[in-house]
Amino acid sequence: MKLPTTESRNLDLLRAVAVSLVFGSHLALFQIYKHHGALAQPKFWDDQLRDLGRIGVLLFFVHTALVLLYSLERSGPRLISSFYIRRFFRIYPLSVACVLIVLLVRQPFTPEGVFEWPSLRDAVANVLLIQNLTYSKDVISVLWTLPREVQMYVILPFIYLILRRFGSAPLVLLMWFGFFAAVPHAQVLSCVPCFFGGVLAYQLGREKTFRFSPFFWPAGLALLIGLHLWFRQTVIDDYRSDYMLCMFTGCLIPNFRDMATGLLSRACHLVAKYSYGIYLFHFLAIWISFIKLAFLPAALQWILLGVLMAALPWTAYHALEDPLIRAGKRIASRWSRTAVAPAPVLEPSDA
Repeated sequence: MKLPTTESRNLDLLRAVAVSLVFGSHLALFQIYKHHGALAQPKFWDDQLRDLGRIGVLLFFVHTALVLLYSLERSGPRLISSFYIRRFFRIYPLSVACVLIVLLVRQPFTPEGVFEWPSLRDAVANVLLIQNLTYSKDVISVLWTLPREVQMYVILPFIYLILRRFGSAPLVLLMWFGFFAAVPHAQVLSCVPCFFGGVLAYQLGREKTFRFSPFFWPAGLALLIGLHLWFRQTVIDDYRSDYMLCMFTGCLIPNFRDMATGLLSRACHLVAKYSYGIYLFHFLAIWISFIKLAFLPAALQWILLGVLMAALPWTAYHALEDPLIRAGKRIASRWSRTAVAPAPVLEPSDA
């Protein structure tokens, strides 16, 4: 029994938690910097907050792989090419807009930093989302995740085809271990094992799983995050612990029934809907509220932050993200239909 596809309320909660951890950690780190300065930040809280932000990114990776595998499951003919078309229209328009806005308003790499003009090579790499391949500097720090996500798109359809034919949880673990072992020798693969948490969740969802009460899903996720923070502080403080968090998250996801519709699920759905814009533009909101308008009273700065954190993602979604997602789906659908167009029937006189 598998999860509902992208309509799962449990997955809305996962994505909402992910983007909230990223935004919350960055806001808290900025406030610590603002009050203590770069050289006097409390190291313990600095480390914990950075870990929380990284956990948010890892949960994004797991969520992305899972929902894209369900998307591939619904794809028709020309599965791979139509997948790439849809993903191009999903990821690039908003990321390109983000890069252009950064350059237009001279937004620094982090809110407390100083803007530096990127070289033409770095700017083009950011637009194309290939910074890690060209060793280019990100124009703002949150863009580091997007090239890894785009590069995962290259292999995800082939992973899906393998699972469709030979799918089993041991096979997923074998592939995960293969990428895990390859990371020290090919840094371009460093984030691939993180996405395999979503691959494992997808495969487990196709097999027999426990169906625990949805009441325990938020608690289970919170417990897993807490254990990961403890594990990084006391046992393994490197990428291996991140890979394990992703795989354990993948184990959890299919084992809970979907949350009922309620206040929590509606709030999570709303945050998840605008999460891409929240992720890309939260630094801009923090920078405008607390740096560009630092002369305002503190209360007004916080109010402005709230307004911008609602207005920027909403505008980005309705003006650019959603229309182009729909355009990508239409183009991919037309592309798929041409693959199954019936051959013309020859009349005897045409033979």
